[in-house]
Amino acid sequence: MKKKVLLLAFQFVILSVSGQTVTGIVVAADSKKPVSGVKVGVENTGIWTVTDNSGLFKINYHSNETLVFSRSGLLEERQTYITVPADRITVEMQAASIRIREIALAAKKKNYSEIEIKEEALKNIQAFSLNEVLEQIPGQKQRNLSLNEFKPIVFRSTNLGSLTRTGADGFGNKSFGTAVVVDGIPISNNENMQGYTGNYSAISNSLSNEGALFNPNMLGFGKANGYNGYFSNANFGVDLREIPVENIESVEVVQGIPSAKYGDLTSGLVNIQQKSGKTPYRAYIALREGTQEFNLNKGVKINDKLGFLNVNVNYLSSNSDPRTKFNRYQRVTTSLMWTVYNKNKNISNSLSLDYGDNFDNANFEEEDDSKQIIKNKNRSVRISNRFNWRFRESFFDNLSINANYSQSYQNTYDSKLVNSGGKIVGTSTTNDVYTGSYTPINYRQVQEVEGKPISMFISAELKKNLRTESDWIHNFLVGTALRSSDNKGRGRLGTPETLITTFAGGGQSFRPYNFGQNVRAEYQYSVYAEDNVFKRFGNYIFNLNAGVRFDNQFGSSVLQPRINSYLIYKNFKFRGGFGIASKAPSINMIYTGPRYYDQILADVRLPGYYNVGVVQTFVDYADNKDLKPSRSIRSEVGVDYKFAYGNVGLTAYYNKLYDGFTNEYYASKRQLANLKINYNGNNTPTYDITGYRNYFYLQNRIVNSLKSEDKGLELMMNLNKLPIKNISLDINGSYVETKNNSNVDRYKDSKTLADGAIYGLYRSVESQYKQMTVSAAVNYHLPKAGLVISFRTQHFFVDDKLIINPKSLYAYINTNMEKVEMTSEQINDPKQFASIKDNDVDEENTKLGKVFHNFNLKISKDFQNGFKFSFYANNFLDLKQIQSKTENGRTVETLKTDLLKLSFGAKIEYQF
Repeated sequence: MKKKVLLLAFQFVILSVSGQTVTGIVVAADSKKPVSGVKVGVENTGIWTVTDNSGLFKINYHSNETLVFSRSGLLEERQTYITVPADRITVEMQAASIRIREIALAAKKKNYSEIEIKEEALKNIQAFSLNEVLEQIPGQKQRNLSLNEFKPIVFRSTNLGSLTRTGADGFGNKSFGTAVVVDGIPISNNENMQGYTGNYSAISNSLSNEGALFNPNMLGFGKANGYNGYFSNANFGVDLREIPVENIESVEVVQGIPSAKYGDLTSGLVNIQQKSGKTPYRAYIALREGTQEFNLNKGVKINDKLGFLNVNVNYLSSNSDPRTKFNRYQRVTTSLMWTVYNKNKNISNSLSLDYGDNFDNANFEEEDDSKQIIKNKNRSVRISNRFNWRFRESFFDNLSINANYSQSYQNTYDSKLVNSGGKIVGTSTTNDVYTGSYTPINYRQVQEVEGKPISMFISAELKKNLRTESDWIHNFLVGTALRSSDNKGRGRLGTPETLITTFAGGGQSFRPYNFGQNVRAEYQYSVYAEDNVFKRFGNYIFNLNAGVRFDNQFGSSVLQPRINSYLIYKNFKFRGGFGIASKAPSINMIYTGPRYYDQILADVRLPGYYNVGVVQTFVDYADNKDLKPSRSIRSEVGVDYKFAYGNVGLTAYYNKLYDGFTNEYYASKRQLANLKINYNGNNTPTYDITGYRNYFYLQNRIVNSLKSEDKGLELMMNLNKLPIKNISLDINGSYVETKNNSNVDRYKDSKTLADGAIYGLYRSVESQYKQMTVSAAVNYHLPKAGLVISFRTQHFFVDDKLIINPKSLYAYINTNMEKVEMTSEQINDPKQFASIKDNDVDEENTKLGKVFHNFNLKISKDFQNGFKFSFYANNFLDLKQIQSKTENGRTVETLKTDLLKLSFGAKIEYQF
């Protein structure tokens, strides 16, 4: 029996490494000259090679497999052979240009629900940053160009107009859980601690956001604060405005279930491939409203041994209002990639150096009496190395090792003149009763945060392609990864005497907090494995991608099974997927620093003689070291259909986020000192502590309590071969429903302490959102003339919000700090516990009422002398769309401000 098993295993291995060799040459379609540096891969395997100087290649191949030929600047070519060619094959590749009829001008679906946007489609979008590219994805909203704010992204969920509104917790968690990966290496925001208030917020029993965790920490431009004014993205995802588009070869968006190789995410994946290999010089200038962008890139082949060098330099300057110099965002990014191959073209190594300098600067007008100065700097350096070895005689086919080190310097500075000083402030960092300090009458208040985030990442993967005797194809992948997060900055800087208004009578207060001294490095360790299975059954093609991932994230372990599958029958494809994913908390969530609560006990003043302020400070150590990763369950089913004029796909999904990050309030009890003031004429009085009394106040902490559900439908339709010549039509639509619930109690303070209740406890509130959008793009493409005219529309059918806060009182906290459940009689009797009852129901119920529209026009002309000119106009019909709102019982009509306004832009490119 054992011999039979061994023999079967031996045959299995022999089949896996057997196969025939295909040799060929890649040439340019126009000149027929050989093309070097083309990557040749067998689809869905780890088998690859690269063409040499003569355009020649040799690769192991089985019948019915698909060869994929790709190189930056060229259209991808795919070849499938029923029988393995005995003679050398010739593959012609065309330059990626709008003079080619087959060029892709819109996002396309891939195997499951992934959406890919390739180089020429990226150029057609004419985006300044990655966030504009992702606005093409179903469910995203096209926004006015405003680069003076950080740009998060959330997929398959409702998008909010303001992060300070209810629902920001759900949006913030999903944004934080959206991963951005560049050439296989994740960009991390886990180390960002640019928040000034230490994740603290005022106590509220209203419909407002539960806490400050996903409020951008009061770091903004000070005027028109909200979603359009903040630049600090601590606790959110990657700031997409920092990523220029020109050096990107393709963007893949996974809204559903990602491969098991990708971790530290809950809500989606943006996978970016940068340009590599030989490319021509390309320079451009782009202008739009108050934004100017300049870019230059080139890919050059040094020689056979030293390989290829790709360089990209980008500069952008953006003013929020071209008529003023109110605030300005500047971006300088440079990237250098050096790629080498060995003589046999089975080993490759890419070393990358990326530098970014992002600067927000608010230059307030002269009539601003406060003379406010606001600056935000973020300088970053990333060093990455990607090593790939295709074995020739080994059990495994491929080894990949990726490594990255990233370090940034972040400085946020806000200062203004204050003319309302003379307030008492606490200065102690221990529990104490002491004489406090007074702020100056007139002074310049300064808030500053300095961060030095550091992250490291390393991963190793082994791949194996196996083919059984019955033509089942298995592509095995096993891997491991390690990443770390730290911050060595000086932290929150300043002094209590020169800060914002103190809290009259007591409240949270400021003390400096050094990140470098208080934050320790946190680690994530991962192992993963998956099998990608293919099989043809006559007219059927079956695929199953099944994997599992184990993550230990900052000490918490999570097992994450993931599966994607499809079945193709003739022109139909049926898809489905299910998976679990997790996201580690940021170190800003874990290390919030001590909380200082200052209570003013006495303020005795005799003008011209003395000022005496007595303060008692309570210290709470509020780090959240027991915080666990947030988790999500993601599922989808879908169907695609190919027909004569194009293809259409419909996807239904249900996602549930749980153990999400949110703020929870809790009651604290301390002993407050009773003072006796000893007056002595005009001399400075003294004081004695005569005893203590109970004092109650509220603190907050970050907990894993938020739950958020998303369910919806997604439509994508590409009509590339319409009866009308040279016209293509792309349509996408999205309908999504979102429910958020923090599952934390709301507190109501009892001013009288009647019935022994200190605080009343109210149930959490569920917020519900619905959104429905449909977008279309009509492209008129004349390849011979090098002309593309694109007419893009977006239509908003549903944008509903329903939040009802019945203020359901169910328990109270007594003087012994015990939680006591209330009886129905106590709840319903207005005379009992009256001091903690609030019977006014809060409600927000808004609907669009009518359909709103965005209409955009873009024209691109490619001249054969290397120049290309593009012009575009957003809301080119200059529509003034009116919305109706009910305010205080009256219907008010106003302009709908979140639609695109009339704006123009142009782009001039030169390639040589």
